[in-house]
Parts: sequence; C-alpha cells; structure tokens
Amino acid sequence: MTHPRSIVFLTDYGLADEFVGICHGVMARIAPEAKVIDLTHAITRQDVLQGALVLARAGPYLPDRAVYVAVVDPGVGSDRRAIAVETGSGAVLVGPDNGLLSMAWEALGGARRAFEITAESLMLPTLSKTFHGRDVFTPLAAHLAAGVSIEDVGPQIDVADLEVVELPAPMVAPGKVGARVVAVDGFGNVQLNVRPEDIQRAGLGDRLSVHGRSAPRVSVFADLHEHALGVIVDSQGYVALVVNQGSAAELLELRPGGTVVIE
Repeated sequence: MTHPRSIVFLTDYGLADEFVGICHGVMARIAPEAKVIDLTHAITRQDVLQGALVLARAGPYLPDRAVYVAVVDPGVGSDRRAIAVETGSGAVLVGPDNGLLSMAWEALGGARRAFEITAESLMLPTLSKTFHGRDVFTPLAAHLAAGVSIEDVGPQIDVADLEVVELPAPMVAPGKVGARVVAVDGFGNVQLNVRPEDIQRAGLGDRLSVHGRSAPRVSVFADLHEHALGVIVDSQGYVALVVNQGSAAELLELRPGGTVVIE
C-alpha cells in the first residue's frame, strides 16, 4: 500500500473554537495514516494576502508532493469556486479560488493543472454554506492524500482564469521608503514589504528612523539595547521592525495592512 501524502493545513480559524479540531477529525476519518502539519491557524481573519504569503514562504521547508489545504475564505457560500491545483513540484493545493493559493503555486513550480471541486462523493454528505473547510476542502484534501487522483475532483479549468493576489511594492523615494505591514509575529516583530535593496535605492544607510523614533539597522537583536527599536533583515529576506526584548508592533501601534515610513 502506498504511503499517504502529508497534508499541510492553514486557516484563519484560530484555536478558541472547535473548527480546527473538527477538520482534523474529518481528515482522520478519511485518511487516518496521513500526517497533518498545522502550518498556522492564526492568519488574521479574512486576510487572504497574509494567508497567501505565509503559505508560499513555507513551501520550501515542507514535504515534497504534500497536499496543501488552506482556508481563508471571506466569500464562503458565494459563487466563488472551490479548486484543486497541481503544481510543477507535484504538490497539490486545495482551497477557495480567491488568490489564497496563488503565491504558493508559484513557489512550488507554477500551476500545472487546475480543477474545480464538484465531486460530491469527495465531500461530506451535507454541505453548509458557512463551513466549507469542514465539508469541502479538508475531506477533499484527505482523499487526495489517500491516493484519489486530482482528475476525479471535478472538471479541469484554465489556470489562466484562476484568481491571484500580489504583494504591493513599497514606495521608494530619495531619503524614504513607504512600506506596508505584511505580518506581525507572536513576538511583535513587524515584517514589511521591503527588501534591503529598497533601503539602498532610497539612499538610506544604517541610521534610520520610523515614526520619528531612531531605528538603527542591525544584524541581530543583541546589537540593540534592551527595549530599543531597530531594523533587521528577517529569515525570509524582508526588512522587519523589531524591539529587543519587546514588541515593535505595540511600540509603533502597527498591525497587518498598516503603513509606515522609514527615513
């Protein structure tokens, strides 16, 4: 018997409710031998762009040919499509056709084939209009992990017709960079849509300021005094605002989607 594929699971459900546990139960009933990796369930509610970024950045570190199931779905119950996308790497992405999967398929070798999920035999018998994670996406992912062919999920659709999302570029001008907050992690570090080369293009050096506060550019947290603000290049190659032993998000009152100017 072929070993089942791993399942990578991402949502904006949080952990306060039973939603994630129920989805685990659904997958366990269908593919009990499949390993489920909970990437995160703390995506900001309905923030499709944040979900897309997290999913894409994780791809290089996850099992080959995994089945990804992602649910950040403001349009649940509408006429938005449910899709399964086969990537160039052999991984399969399952979720709503709202751009959530688009950065991940690019990171995983591009979208090779896409199918609309219509096969009722691969869903739960009764479908709600508000919980497609339970009724459509996780059962389908479990069936795929267990060996069901992607051709069986529904009709093939043109990959050029799939919805995509893109990360806005920063505004770079002499002496300043206008940035968007992409994410805030659990430590309060603020990731921006800025690369080190954007700082260089603006003609900025290592002595920076943010919201009128000094924020020197450093290599590691320990280069900053305790509770001091600084600018660092994070593990994903993006510029981040950090506070040594503190929260940059709290200090600067920033949250995902917010804007900030580095000078």
